[in-house]
Amino acid sequence: MLGLPSIAVEFVGAGALLLALGYLIRFREWTFLLAGYDETSPVPSDVAASVAGNTVLRIGVAALVVGGAYAVADPPAALSTVFAAVVVLDVARLIYRLNTYSPDEKNPTPGTE
Repeated sequence: MLGLPSIAVEFVGAGALLLALGYLIRFREWTFLLAGYDETSPVPSDVAASVAGNTVLRIGVAALVVGGAYAVADPPAALSTVFAAVVVLDVARLIYRLNTYSPDEKNPTPGTE
C-alpha cells in the first residue's frame, strides 16, 4: 500500500474530477453543467464554455499540484488556505469576465484563451 495521507488523496481525487468536468465544459461545450447558464444568456455558449472550462481546468490542475505536494512532502497547513484563496480569486475572475462580456468585432469569439 502506498500509504498516502488522506488529504493528498482528497486533493488528487477532486483535481481529477475537476479536470474531467473542465474538459467536458471547455472542449465538448457542455454548458448545461454551468449553474444558471441557459441559451437566453447574452454570453454566447462557446464563450461561456471557453471561459468557464478554462477556469475549472486551472482549478483542477492546482488541486492536483497541491495533492502531489501533500503526497511527497509535509507542506505547511497554510497550503490549503492558499489553495482556497486561489480558487476564490479565480472564480471571482470568472464571474467578472462573464458579467462584463461585450462582443468584439476584431475577435469573433472573445474569451477564448
